[in-house]
Amino acid sequence: MNNIYHRDIIEILLECGREGLRIKNIARRIYNRHIDFFVADVDYSEIRNNVGRYLWEQSRRIESPFHRTRYGTYAIKADFAIQLDLFLDNAIRAEVHKEPAKLMPNVHHIQLELF
Repeated sequence: MNNIYHRDIIEILLECGREGLRIKNIARRIYNRHIDFFVADVDYSEIRNNVGRYLWEQSRRIESPFHRTRYGTYAIKADFAIQLDLFLDNAIRAEVHKEPAKLMPNVHHIQLELF
């Protein structure tokens, strides 16, 4: 089961560390990320219920990246955080070592001198 706030939940829990964060605080941060002057249909109680139900269901699964530290508080499993760091580290290294694209001379390209 995937949740529309899954990416937000992972980012928020990675920021808070091993101690985890209470559901109401996770929901408040997600609400603040998605609220806008032009979007009025975002409801805090709906987000809180959605996040709470999702984290409760996911924390009961062995393969889930989430675990419950105490009542109403959830955190990222340490092994998942390590895997994610390794994945992101390899992705960053691959981009750093990638050669910059060479510009091909274009005969039809006109360059304007501004100064």
